[in-house]
This record gives sequence, C-alpha cells and structure tokens, in this order.
Amino acid sequence: MQRILTSLGFLAILLSAQAQVWEYRIAKEAQRVDSIEQIIYELQRIGIRVTGSTAYDSATQWVVNKYTQLGYAPVIDTFKYGTKNSYNVIIEKPGSQSDAWIIVGAHLDAVSISPGANDNGSGVAATLEIARILKNVDCKVGVRIINFGAEEQGLQGSNHYVSNTLSSTDNIQLMLNLDQLGGTLGQNNTRIKCERDEDDNPSMNNVLSSLKTDTLGRLINLYTTLIPVRSKAYGSDYMPFQNAGYVITGLYQESVDPNYHSANDKLENMDIAATTEVIKGAVASTLYFARINTSANVSQTSNLLSRLYPNPASNWVKIIGGDNEMNHVILTNALGQQVLSTEITSNEVIDIHNLTNGLYSVSIYNAHNSVLLQSRLIIAR
Repeated sequence: MQRILTSLGFLAILLSAQAQVWEYRIAKEAQRVDSIEQIIYELQRIGIRVTGSTAYDSATQWVVNKYTQLGYAPVIDTFKYGTKNSYNVIIEKPGSQSDAWIIVGAHLDAVSISPGANDNGSGVAATLEIARILKNVDCKVGVRIINFGAEEQGLQGSNHYVSNTLSSTDNIQLMLNLDQLGGTLGQNNTRIKCERDEDDNPSMNNVLSSLKTDTLGRLINLYTTLIPVRSKAYGSDYMPFQNAGYVITGLYQESVDPNYHSANDKLENMDIAATTEVIKGAVASTLYFARINTSANVSQTSNLLSRLYPNPASNWVKIIGGDNEMNHVILTNALGQQVLSTEITSNEVIDIHNLTNGLYSVSIYNAHNSVLLQSRLIIAR
C-alpha cells in the first residue's frame, strides 16, 4: 500500500461501543475465522506477486481456485498496465431482500522486492475468510468481494474497475477496503485504524463515510479485543471509489510496520493473533453492513448472558441475565494481556479489586467454547 507520512496529522480517537447492539449471530460467525497463518503461508509461497510476473499470474489463479472451492463463480476482470496484463478477481453473494451491494476489497499484488505477507496477504486472507463464512449466511444486502490488481502501481485495478467495470446503475452502499491488517511481531498491536473519507473533492460523501467509519469502530469494539482509532483514508483501493462519490471506509494496521515494502514482509515477522483479531472485525463488519438476518437461531440466544453490571465498575462485576450454567470469563487489558480467567455462573460476583483503572475487553464462553458475549468493561475508582 502506498503510504506517505503514515502516522502524521491524524488524531487517534477511541470510538465508543455503547450505541451499537451486540448480536449473537454476528459474534458467532466472527468467531469462525480460522487458518489465517495457513492462507498467508500458501500465498507467500507462490513468490513475489509483482504485476506482470509469473508469480502474480499464479497467485491470481490460486485465489480463483480458492473461491471456486468455496462454491463461488469468480469473474476475472482483465486490464492492461502498460504492456502487462493484470486482473481484478470478483465474486458475489447476492442479498436476499435488496438489489443493493457493499464492496469488500483487498489488493492481491505486491511490490517487486517483497513477499507481501502483510501487504497485502493479510487483506487477501480476510476476503477469503469473509467469502467462506458468508457462503451459507443470509444477508439482505449483497456482498461483492474484489481482489484488485496493480494497486502498487498507482491503484490501477481499482481505477479500472470504477471507470470501466462498475455499472452506474449499481446501488453501491459502501466500499470497505482491507489493506495491511497484520500486526508486526513484537510490537503493541492492540489498535487498528478505521479509515474515513476526509477529502473535499467531492465532499458530498464525507458525512456518510464518517458515520460508517464510526460504526466500523463500534463493531471492532464489540466483536474483537482491539481498540479502534479513527484515521484518514488515502493511498489504497478505496480512493477511486471515494473520488467517484461512493461512500468508503477501511481497516489498516495502526502500528508502523518496519517491514513495509521490503524483503522482510514475511509471515514469520507477523503477529498472527493480532491479524486474526482484525479479520474477525472485518467479518463482523461485513455481516453488519450486509444486514445479516440476526433473527436466525433465536432459540440459541434465549439463554445467553446479557450484560455486565455495574459498568463502569470498581471492585466487583457480575453478569446479569442468562442461565445458571458454568461459563468461562476472560478479561484482557488495553495492551492485549490476559489479566483474569475464571469460571462463573450467571449473577455470580467476579472480584476485580486488584485490577487497575482502565478499559478492558471481556469475553465469555460456554462449556462448548462458543462465544456468548464480547463486551467492554471500564474499571474506575
């Protein structure tokens, strides 16, 4: 991804999760994210995916095969970059009650010296997992997944798609861009950028982009252990959509990656746990924006634990609602460190007097290790 002065000029703002409602169905599907390390390993093993190379052509066929195995019918949108062929790989999952679409994009190519594990094997892994999980899920809005080509040569694939392939009659509600999602091994990877349109040409889509990005941040809060920070969208495949007046948002690594656009952008230098957490957020966000049918499996939700009380808390907290079965509770601090792990039943008090003031992530699992609740807890005395 083309980045200039990545960290400068943007205020990191913690987004509140209070206005968003936690949905069991979204949480359940987000927890299905799996095999991220294996996906990135397979893609990296193909070789350096620079536009026009044999490795890039092989990677294109690899991702086409992956989607085909999942039951999709990929479309290869071929375009020229100079004398070289490049490709956008497109799949669709139509919505059940609408002709509207959201687009989820992640570029497939890499720069000429880089294996491209993080930039952008992480984004490609996200689109493959979104496609897998989405396949048997009923959403009201259609999802169009695109792996763009020649992003590293100036957003050629996304420019081609917006200018030549995208129909002016298509009802595109949102473009969600996924680029460089992986944390760097050894760094603090507890935060993720949620990117919005801040450009004035045009400005008509800025307000909706800001609202969608705020929602994206709240979804990250609800369905992951990460802390979202607001940032400006620039330098990736959402830009042609933004410039054409479409509403955009995106996810991008918050910590500076020392391996960016280098020969060291390898799987071994990635924080796979953090990458997986970001992809859970991408899955949850796609399902939310595509309006997943959350009324499904209502019988499964009747016994769910409902909420933390009190919140904010000081010396104790308990779970209000739910049944009396034993459940596993994990508290994680803002640095991603597990600070409490205990077994409780509903309405049983959890002692937190020895924890410091701050924001914590709370995850509760049943005896089958299925997620029942993900929430935020504020400890303040």
